[in-house]
Amino acid sequence: MNKVYCIILVLHSIFSLKSLLYNLLRIFNYGGYKYEKKYVITYDIGTTGIKTCLIEIEDTMRILASATAGYNLYVDDETGVKGGAEQDADEWWAAMCSTTRTVFDKMPAIKKEQVEGISFCSAMQGLVLVDKEGNCIRRPMTYMDQRAREELKKGMAHGVQIAGAEVTKLLKYLKYTGAVSSSVKDPIWKYRWVEAHEPENFKKIYKWLDIKEYLILRASGEFVMTQDSAFGTLLYDTRKGHEGWCKPVCDMVGVKMEHLAPIKKSTEKVGEVTESAAKELGLAPGTAVYGGGGDASLIGVGAGATEVGDTHIYSGTSGWVGTVVVKANC
Repeated sequence: MNKVYCIILVLHSIFSLKSLLYNLLRIFNYGGYKYEKKYVITYDIGTTGIKTCLIEIEDTMRILASATAGYNLYVDDETGVKGGAEQDADEWWAAMCSTTRTVFDKMPAIKKEQVEGISFCSAMQGLVLVDKEGNCIRRPMTYMDQRAREELKKGMAHGVQIAGAEVTKLLKYLKYTGAVSSSVKDPIWKYRWVEAHEPENFKKIYKWLDIKEYLILRASGEFVMTQDSAFGTLLYDTRKGHEGWCKPVCDMVGVKMEHLAPIKKSTEKVGEVTESAAKELGLAPGTAVYGGGGDASLIGVGAGATEVGDTHIYSGTSGWVGTVVVKANC
């Protein structure tokens, strides 16, 4: 449940100042003030299912109820392409709706109007392409999708290479982003695959989103990307004072800037639950929607690896070893 706790920490930071004021009023019983507990709902969207928790935030944080629901992963022949790995965005949404209603069923004393906000932790580096109405243009590709080998070769893995990247492009990448898109799993090459193999779908693209950003869109109607999701595209300029989408890199790899959504902070309120989404989710219209974070960003926090030198090991659909450093050496 580490990812659930790190979402709680994000939300707790949002509500902490308000809670401090409430606690002071409660301690001094100012004006007969009665302290009210705060409730939030968190969603951990994984590769094969969603884990939803109803959280009480007071002096401490407590999980009051939880629910899980699975969805399909379509691979290879099911996608019509060797190396394909896709999911159905409507199945994500259905799982989010059903588990939200389940946690309320488990805690009938808590009403939907008492929930102050919702937030997310999710798998990263998916490719979710939507039109102006927010409809998925095609089934989203997951991180595991490896169909775009030819696009990677043409775009990056050619000529004189270091670590699978053409040298001049590698140096340009490192200058702006501190990382390089040299894996067939990177979403840039999936995007370029759609351009090459599904031109009619490519023409319909309004925005390129990641997994949790699609669910934010379904809940709030807002097209956004949090900073960590933007970095996960490997199109994010990390230079101090230049943070944001990087036009030189987008031009180099053939990504249209107009397809990229506005960037928001993980702790930022990015919208409110719409009337239509509220009916499906069982939430109150106007409930705050926060950006949340990706699993690679939040797992370290959930594991308690937050100080310089702290290291954590993760093993899931993918895996890594991460260490907190003062500054990346690149």
